[in-house]
Amino acid sequence: MLAEPQWAAGVHHDGSAVFVSNPLPALGETVTLRLRTPQDAPLNYAYIRAMIDGEYHWAKMTVVEETAISRLWEGTLTATQSVIDYCFKLMADDGAYYYNAVGITRADSPDYYSFSLLSGYDAPAWVRDTVFYQIFPERFNNGDPSNDTRDGQFNYYGYPTIQRKWGERPYPWRQAGSMDYFGGDLQGITRRLDYLQELGVNAIYLTPIFHATTNHKYDIIDFDHVDPHFGGDAALVELREALDARGMRLILDITTNHIGREHPWYKAALEDSQAETADYFAYDPETGSIETWLGVPLLIKLNYDSQGLRDAMYRAPDSALRRWLQPPYRIDGWRMDVANMTGNLRMSQLDHEVWKEARPYLKQENPDAYLLGEYFMDGTPHTQGDELDAAMNYQGFNIPVRRWLGGEDLGVHDGHPYGDKRLMPSDAVAHQWRRFMAAVPYAIALQQFNQLGSHDTTRILHVADENKALALLGATLLMSFPGVPCVYYGDEIGMTGGKDPDNRRCMPWDEAEWDKTMRAHYQRCIAVRHDSPALKHGGFQLLAATGDVLAFQRHAPEQTVIVVAYRGTAPSGTLTIPAVDGGHLDGATFKDLLDGGSYTVSEGVLKVSGLAQGQALLLELQ
Repeated sequence: MLAEPQWAAGVHHDGSAVFVSNPLPALGETVTLRLRTPQDAPLNYAYIRAMIDGEYHWAKMTVVEETAISRLWEGTLTATQSVIDYCFKLMADDGAYYYNAVGITRADSPDYYSFSLLSGYDAPAWVRDTVFYQIFPERFNNGDPSNDTRDGQFNYYGYPTIQRKWGERPYPWRQAGSMDYFGGDLQGITRRLDYLQELGVNAIYLTPIFHATTNHKYDIIDFDHVDPHFGGDAALVELREALDARGMRLILDITTNHIGREHPWYKAALEDSQAETADYFAYDPETGSIETWLGVPLLIKLNYDSQGLRDAMYRAPDSALRRWLQPPYRIDGWRMDVANMTGNLRMSQLDHEVWKEARPYLKQENPDAYLLGEYFMDGTPHTQGDELDAAMNYQGFNIPVRRWLGGEDLGVHDGHPYGDKRLMPSDAVAHQWRRFMAAVPYAIALQQFNQLGSHDTTRILHVADENKALALLGATLLMSFPGVPCVYYGDEIGMTGGKDPDNRRCMPWDEAEWDKTMRAHYQRCIAVRHDSPALKHGGFQLLAATGDVLAFQRHAPEQTVIVVAYRGTAPSGTLTIPAVDGGHLDGATFKDLLDGGSYTVSEGVLKVSGLAQGQALLLELQ
């Protein structure tokens, strides 16, 4: 690792409105880029280096503002193409330095880590003002017992349906094959919208609700209808109208990669090799049998070499992805299940082609639709402005935060020998945050979908070894980190759970079972976020990542907030947060948005002491 110069920590630029005059310009618009450097940095000149039409173009910057501790440089860049990658070349007394989204060194870097300016991009801007709540519908609330799945009502792949009592622990897959049912439905969600409003969330994300056989419904057998055990199509219309009345949004989950074994497309292909849907599927070159997804017998892999499949999924007006964006359902977006594998199998690697082609068809129905892909791995190649609007930000937020709080990576979650149970060092968390943020335009970083856990991961309280202080610290980070936060149902009242289906327990509606202190903390953090321009759409600068402390700055033209998070087991000693690196002069005062405490910058730092385990500060510049 090349060492940064001592003054490098005070150099900063990001894609927010503080440093880019218009973060989402129109094509042809000229924007002003700003760069903050320390006053004592031995810099003589600064240049913008932009990749335009395959060549580097240079723009000299000028100092437009100075303080006792910093200089602000400006230069212009004209958005002549949809994406422009740029970095800064700084001419110092000891030679040239390159500054990009991952830092500053004497060595040049690939453009992959450059800053990126999107232009002509129609962002779903509403998501930046949104706090989502993820619901696993079968386990949230039973609003209509008449549509419950009964014992032995049907049998799927050797497992009969089992009707369970609300609140019992879900059976493991080997025992019930995802065929145990508790009766949750859409009517139940509609009847609990007041609860969600009181919590402060203003959008919900539902795992699949379409006709399927299992309780999780990722084996969709009919894209055209809501499962009758969830209330059918009419229940979705009722939910949509109830959400409209509250100004709330809705996104649904869909399996673009596979379907269930009972789907008519698959049955027709099995019966007749010349059927219209026969080419919707890939065939094993050795056995000739239709491929399944990762060998799971009930999930049948879709083949996007088929033009007919593309029509059925997103090109036709009544296709699976377009019809639900239309009245009367008017959903606000999609979460694409296993987006990472959609279109990919052996020699057919079509994921980029599929998402680039699908995007305009879906935006035609709703230009503000939020297109979100599931990526446990690196989803950044698909979130550059021409495919999906965002990814489930597992690598960029979820996983490093969980590892910092509890030491469980996904290898531990899945029981693999390569699982790492050690706490992630703070500097490694910062390193991972910075790199995954650097790999997308900052406008996209503000749209990434952040969670502490989901229906596919152990719950955050389980990861934290049932330490509620650490789980609450995760909640504060969730609400203050760049991107769109989403609360997994029940986390706010202290629900726990291990590997699925244990993480899909029934939501308890007896308030005696709630941790009301935890719920109050979630409410407070959500309210702070809703009222904070800096947390919703501001820039991001790391200030400290050492020992048991993470600190970063969020800044918007109208507000600056410094976030300090502490995980240590004993009360902290005196922590020094280098406010000078964030451009703050001695005497600047900050007020904690959570407890009202006041702090003043002295000798370039904010001094904080006596933090308890799990305590966080949200320090607003006064």
